Amino acid sequence: MTAALAILVNGPSSSGKTTLCRALQDHLTELSDGDPAAAFGLVAFDDILLLLSDRLFPSSLVTLQGGDIHRLISRAPHDGRAAWEYVDDSQAAGKHGGSPRLRLELNPLGRRVLTGLHRSWGQHLALGTNLIIDHFLQEQEWQEDVLAQLRASGARVVLVGVHCSLAELEQRESGRGDGGLEERPLGLARRSDELCHAHGLAYDVTVDTSLEPTAASVLRILEQLQASPRGPGATVVGS
Repeated sequence: MTAALAILVNGPSSSGKTTLCRALQDHLTELSDGDPAAAFGLVAFDDILLLLSDRLFPSSLVTLQGGDIHRLISRAPHDGRAAWEYVDDSQAAGKHGGSPRLRLELNPLGRRVLTGLHRSWGQHLALGTNLIIDHFLQEQEWQEDVLAQLRASGARVVLVGVHCSLAELEQRESGRGDGGLEERPLGLARRSDELCHAHGLAYDVTVDTSLEPTAASVLRILEQLQASPRGPGATVVGS
């Protein structure tokens, strides 16, 4: 069986990863023309939200969304009951500095769910299902874990780094105030832009969503797939 292909897309919050990944999936689906072996599934770091009750969300996010905090299991910020929290990292070193700068912190349940997602993606790839992976590699531990699963699956991997200017990141972040799950607290984009590309990942292709439209980014990723000496794929992770 031909090895599956994993396109791992990494970048900070509000950089346009999800829009890019959906457009890439649409394009690849059209190119596959119904061939089951050429189709791509789309999975994401944010799938954590689909697996957990919204009663385990942090009060800071629910307050931002205008929701009912009295439904929450967490009684107070950072009491360990929420599946994740937003931690103030404004005093930490980083290329941008400034305040607010927020870092996402998973509690033990959140970390287990993320580990489980990584393992499930590896199983999809081992079964031959191609994946586009919309990720947010804020922590080196998360990066090492997902790469280990891709390595174990035997998948061919394309690593895509998504960049965006800080001004555009923060403008997009402030425009996400729709009261839904897409909303993010101010400061997450600034801090995650300092962290997501800080763990030595060597990308096969990088895109800048503040400089080019989504369609152009998709085409550059497709060009990278075609440029691979082994056809529509890239190096096997760890080779």
